[in-house]
Amino acid sequence: MPLNAVDVQLRPEPVSADPIHTPARATVERSQLTAFTRALEASTGQRFASHAALHDFSVREFPTFWQSVLRQSGLLVGGSADPVCTGESCEAATFFPNLSLNYAENLLALAGSGDAERPAITACRAGGERTRLTRGALRENVMALAGALTRLGLAPGDRVVAVTRNDAKAVTAALAVAATGAVLATAAPELGAETIIARFAPLAPRLLIAHLEAAPHDTGAPLAARVAAIAAALPSLELVVALDDGRPDAAMVVPLHRMEALARRGRSRQPALPHFAFNHPLFIMFSSGTTGRPKCIVHGAGGTLLEHVKEHRLHCDLRPGDKLFFHTSCAWMMWHWQLSALASGVEIVLYDGPIDTAATLWRIVAEERVTVFGTSPPYLRLCETAGYVPNAELDFGALRAALSTGSILYDQQFRWLRDCVKPMPVQSVSGGTDIIGCFLLGNPNLPVHAGECQSRSLGLDVQAAPAGDAEGSVGELICANPFPSRPLGLFDDPDGKRFHAAYFAARPGVWTHGDLVEFTPSGGARLHGRCDGVLNVRGIRVGPAEIYRILQGIPDIREALAVEQHAGQAEGERMVLLVALRPGAALDAALAARIRRDLAQHGSAAHVPDAIIQLDALPVTHSGKLSEAAAADAVSGRPLRNAAALRNPSCLDALRRHPALRPASAPLLAGQGVGQDLDLYLQALWQALLGYAPIDLDDDFFELGGHSLLAARMLAEIRRTTGRELPLATLLHAPTIRLLAAAIRDHAPAAASRLIELRGGDPSRPFFFVHSMAGSVLQMWALARALTCERMVYGIQARGLNAGEEPHGRVEDMAGEYLALIRAVQPRGPYALGGFSFGGLVAFEIAQRLRRMGETVSFLALLDTKVDKRFLPIGEWLRLQRTRALHHVAALRGLSAARRLAYLAERCAPRLGVRAGAAERDRSHAELPPALQRIRSGVIAATARYRPRRYPGKITFFRAMTGERVGFDPVSIWRKVARGGVAVHVIPGDHDSMIARPNAEVLAAALTRCLKDA
Repeated sequence: MPLNAVDVQLRPEPVSADPIHTPARATVERSQLTAFTRALEASTGQRFASHAALHDFSVREFPTFWQSVLRQSGLLVGGSADPVCTGESCEAATFFPNLSLNYAENLLALAGSGDAERPAITACRAGGERTRLTRGALRENVMALAGALTRLGLAPGDRVVAVTRNDAKAVTAALAVAATGAVLATAAPELGAETIIARFAPLAPRLLIAHLEAAPHDTGAPLAARVAAIAAALPSLELVVALDDGRPDAAMVVPLHRMEALARRGRSRQPALPHFAFNHPLFIMFSSGTTGRPKCIVHGAGGTLLEHVKEHRLHCDLRPGDKLFFHTSCAWMMWHWQLSALASGVEIVLYDGPIDTAATLWRIVAEERVTVFGTSPPYLRLCETAGYVPNAELDFGALRAALSTGSILYDQQFRWLRDCVKPMPVQSVSGGTDIIGCFLLGNPNLPVHAGECQSRSLGLDVQAAPAGDAEGSVGELICANPFPSRPLGLFDDPDGKRFHAAYFAARPGVWTHGDLVEFTPSGGARLHGRCDGVLNVRGIRVGPAEIYRILQGIPDIREALAVEQHAGQAEGERMVLLVALRPGAALDAALAARIRRDLAQHGSAAHVPDAIIQLDALPVTHSGKLSEAAAADAVSGRPLRNAAALRNPSCLDALRRHPALRPASAPLLAGQGVGQDLDLYLQALWQALLGYAPIDLDDDFFELGGHSLLAARMLAEIRRTTGRELPLATLLHAPTIRLLAAAIRDHAPAAASRLIELRGGDPSRPFFFVHSMAGSVLQMWALARALTCERMVYGIQARGLNAGEEPHGRVEDMAGEYLALIRAVQPRGPYALGGFSFGGLVAFEIAQRLRRMGETVSFLALLDTKVDKRFLPIGEWLRLQRTRALHHVAALRGLSAARRLAYLAERCAPRLGVRAGAAERDRSHAELPPALQRIRSGVIAATARYRPRRYPGKITFFRAMTGERVGFDPVSIWRKVARGGVAVHVIPGDHDSMIARPNAEVLAAALTRCLKDA
């Protein structure tokens, strides 16, 4: 494995055993989920002893489950509910092909004579103005406008686009369009005209609905002018409907009608609403577009409605009498999600205006007696960092639950809501525009654990691939079964190729969502960010979500983005942390030092950024989400892939010019010698390497985020300025400036031994540990410090680290030399041996030789050691080839013809003997010193040549919980060769992160127990 390759991001979060909220027994008894479960038990004859059992049934027998949801929902439908679903895969399935309905009719249905007078909408505007509509008034307005639009020629399937504020008129217009069978796509006024045109133009719409009046919080060009520009850019447009009395811009050339006038003309005739097929298109949603042209995602009426009804009633327990306020805009799918709550008799509260202070939304919650409030982590973070305590001034007696989505809701924000608002269930929900619903969300019957989504969405087989349902393992969120709210496809994608490439190419027939998720012992889930946001710096993979979680503990940081800088072949990759700070804070040495210390101590060395840059604002999309893609383009000097997708692209101008992004071309301390004070020189060197100050003389190199690559650069600089040649292992015993200075002052020649004492203990019963591909044992520092065994622990380093040595290229040669080193320390057995990754092969060969010499090997530990795939048992080899073939076929499906050829050429080159230059062949190791590169090449050659032979003893195998996406089971071959059997211990993390904190503590505890018994 690569030097210091620490995949720290795919690591489980510690889970608190104590929930932050537990529902009362009475709450569980009266929840709609309980009523649904009992009805399902009665109809199926089954008993569901837990929610896990209910969810298992809902995905295993999903046709029965969805038929029950439909039957108990009371939705107004026509036709037959049989069959429930045709097709077995998620990609090919179709739900309720013989059913018909009208989405708007179901949202406007009146349950009884008094239902018409119940409230439906309260629309709030900045400044305090309120508009209130009853269910009866909303129904009348929608029916009148729908009739008028039909008479104007709007037909089922026509595309309608809307640029609307979040108010009652926008809701009326949206439902009127749905009532006619036309298809609606929405945008918010804060989006720029170019961004909106990029989304709307491919749809060839017939009708544009828009607000025209200016608002005090508007920015940019006047709204009427932007609407005119949009209309001019849509040649298919036949009509504009203005929702207010705003004056149209002089450039408006399309005929314009006023909604109020149209509705007046339509009130006289209100025919019954027609039904359309269950899978008739309803909404077109747009992806963010930060990595290219936005996808136009088509959602069906029936699937959208049924999924929303299930989520609202069963997961959120929304019912008549509830008031739902979800802070959103018409450009976000949560606007459509809250709209559907009308079908459950819920009153929805809307807000159009800015967030002037931390109190803005909480005042609406209190004044309107909101029962369920939906918000986002950035708003909660704003409230927390502002020191705002809402319950100190506002009454939340009506509020019973809070929802949050849009990004990860961290543990601290759960606790802030409990302490500063009120104790209540907090639902972190996750899904997205792609499915217009949720994969993970709340549950009224289950406890709430800080940092977790409570449960998977019923009926959806949500897993963490490749880990499946394994607890404590992070994987990519997938849905393995069909579900009704899967989009119908992408607009203007007749053969479905783009739809397949977007969601099914990675795993045929299985929805792949792109989020990283971890399922916890409580049955909940933790989110770890996006798969495509994972950083890969010098072979180290780091998930930004874990960095953001740690930074939550630093009050001065308002927002942060961690991105990868590609600085060219010579410089390799760097991690850059961008921060926006609270008012009055500054990125001084003390704050930078705290950021690095916290990331190193609560994460690992790989979490520590190479550069920290303060910006006034970070790039966000028009839906308010931070854009890692845009920031990554800026720090790497690339043109933005889609500047129009950003709300504030100008914030990147200062970033591109920032001096911290310039590559270092001179020595770290050019022109500076050691001078009179070695301590001060080393302090300056460490501060230059680690990128912040001050560093104390007794600070620990590894605790500060140092790693083996930084160590190699540091010792090379020390050699250049002092002439002292120090081995890498020096830092294991001299990890502070004070101790390192003492080692340099000791003029005795530095020991060049390949046998390094990693930990003191009983020298008569040592444990010998062989290096990995890194060559040095420096990467084992976390494990060495965590071990608590009584034995002396030695690390064996590779030949080639010291000047004048040539690395070995065969496992047998390494074993012969290392065995001599071992016997010089311990002449007789029993012996205890181990090795990480490649080191396990060498330890295994040493054990073979000791056995042949008549010696006893009491303990042989292999830490996730693999063999070359050529030596796998035939069954495992065939399984691997099949898995790899399916992987490549899936990858090729989503590529153009030209890219397919490039993909095949790249993967066939090694088999054909084609070799690119060193930098092209392995750019992730371009920064390795030449000696380490030579050792690595020797290890690769040795691995390819070595076939393990029969071994008469026992092997103890420590396996990483998270395997490779396209890999094989290494235990199979060890079971075949070890006659004494193989004992397997599963360690959290993947191959690299299992030896990094905090997983190293788990590994060390397991090793300590085994060594005690050996």
